[in-house]
Amino acid sequence: MFPFAPAPGTYTGMRPTAQQPDAPLSDDDRTGLRVLYHDPTDTQFIGSIQGRILPANPLSLPASPPGVTGVFGAHVVALDAASGAVIAGTLGGWSCQAPGPAQFDGTYQIGGLAVNHTYKIYVEPLNGVVGPSEVSNALVSLCRNAATDPGWPPLQSCVVPQPNLEFTTATRSSP
Repeated sequence: MFPFAPAPGTYTGMRPTAQQPDAPLSDDDRTGLRVLYHDPTDTQFIGSIQGRILPANPLSLPASPPGVTGVFGAHVVALDAASGAVIAGTLGGWSCQAPGPAQFDGTYQIGGLAVNHTYKIYVEPLNGVVGPSEVSNALVSLCRNAATDPGWPPLQSCVVPQPNLEFTTATRSSP
């Protein structure tokens, strides 16, 4: 369930066997499943972390399309503070509120996390192992366009900016 896949026939984890035909799921896979298939009786994995990814210099944001107020298309990752294991990840950079278009404001949210647990967050641009081409369909589908979608209200349409690949990260302690 990574945003990319190894070449066919290769494995990045434990190789399946006749006794265990399915490779075990990683922590981030389990978190993703909890988000997609929410259990209303679950009281342990109801935590979430949210925030915004902002550039140190707001003048570095693209001028086109208008309305970009945060870093768009960043890979946000939550680590278990004690073990360093990757617990969850998401693509950040936008928020959506009905009925308007997506806002490219640097917003991210990671849900399905264990409560009373400590996490570290890091953010990286999509210029390494995962690049924009691996997630371009997901990013482009954020907007609908009044010109290409008959009947779609013009005030709700938007233009998806290019992912920001040029930022560097800095760590800031949480309150």
